[in-house]
Amino acid sequence: MLGSGSSTEILRHGLTSKRTYIVLVCVALVSLYHVFLPSIHVHMRVLAPNELQDVTSSMTYRLDQLTHIYKHNSVFNAHHLDLGPSVRLNDYTARLERASQDAFTSTTSGQLLQKLQPVVSSARGAVDLSSTTAWTPQQVPRKITTGAYDQSAMTSEFAGWKKQNPDWAIQRFDDKAMDIWLKANLGAPTDSGIDETVLLDTYNKLPRRTLKSDLFRYLMIFLKGGLYADPDTSSVLPIAEWGNHGTTKDKTDFKILQLAAQAQELSYRKSNQSTPTPINEAPPAVIVAMETVTTREDREGGHIAQYAFASAPGHPIFLDLLQNIVEFSRAMETIQSAGGSKFIHSNDIAFTWTGAEVWSSAVWRYLWARWGFDSRRLHGVNHPVRVGDVLILPSEAFRASSADPAHQESSEACVWHGFYQH
Repeated sequence: MLGSGSSTEILRHGLTSKRTYIVLVCVALVSLYHVFLPSIHVHMRVLAPNELQDVTSSMTYRLDQLTHIYKHNSVFNAHHLDLGPSVRLNDYTARLERASQDAFTSTTSGQLLQKLQPVVSSARGAVDLSSTTAWTPQQVPRKITTGAYDQSAMTSEFAGWKKQNPDWAIQRFDDKAMDIWLKANLGAPTDSGIDETVLLDTYNKLPRRTLKSDLFRYLMIFLKGGLYADPDTSSVLPIAEWGNHGTTKDKTDFKILQLAAQAQELSYRKSNQSTPTPINEAPPAVIVAMETVTTREDREGGHIAQYAFASAPGHPIFLDLLQNIVEFSRAMETIQSAGGSKFIHSNDIAFTWTGAEVWSSAVWRYLWARWGFDSRRLHGVNHPVRVGDVLILPSEAFRASSADPAHQESSEACVWHGFYQH
């Protein structure tokens, strides 16, 4: 590098030729190379096939590091986020494998139904870093699904979804249509009737319509993707604009992103595909909104709105969620057989069984296991946040003050919900 002395001498002798100028520019560029290249070099270097195991080990180590940091950080008052088991990546991956061998298997043969194999494999592959099969998040299909016990329960405001999103298809299901759809997608015809999956059997045994409605929306979005919205909601902002106003902050751990890029690049090379767009730069595979604001002392991470959410098909959040519902349903059967019918029909248990609590925990568990993100980092946040392939909107996003897009109190308003107007 040129020192101060050599710079003085250049000026003294008036060496302002084009060659001297080029030399100085090259020196500056070399300096910038050493400053900035390490942060982006991971996306450029050629990876050897034997590096996948090292990348996977590094990812697991970094995730364990983050778990230790959050657990012992005084900012969170030493309250460890309680999301149940399987928050470590290896345990989470094993849990998804267990779900594929339980929730989606036949009640008679115990085997995974062949037609469900692709979507279940997609969910498992999303978190299996050691897999040699290339994986990248899919985009959310342009279709909106809603469910009501009959068509008379649909509100006039729901038409706002089509007005704001004319290129999105609308699907409406009443109770009868839900039953037909689930039987077609979670069962297989046999000579003696329908070979039911464990999930279809679980659905049929649920004692309340609200529980069935919850399970239907999760299954629809997991198997087919798209956006689910309750019939008493309306869109006040086109879906394509959610989180796209320049206020979204990326809170994905940078080291995790580097390792994810390495694993993604290597897996694509093994399958002879071109390197994909980095996960956090691609369109989100999942879009959710906070319903309650999380606190740093909150051991459950705050609740996510369940009346509207979007996802690509085959996302691991739903495979984990559906397995939880199957296991909880078995526990409820045991309680009911022991005379606990009153407990089974309480509103509080519905919240935990299929409602916002089990739904929120599944989202937070994925963000922790896959991206090392503690949801309590959202404390006080009033803008959209991106973590890996998930877009998290602030609580005001799904609490629009009016179903009329022209009359909104918040610039972040996306969805109007009739529940909050009473």
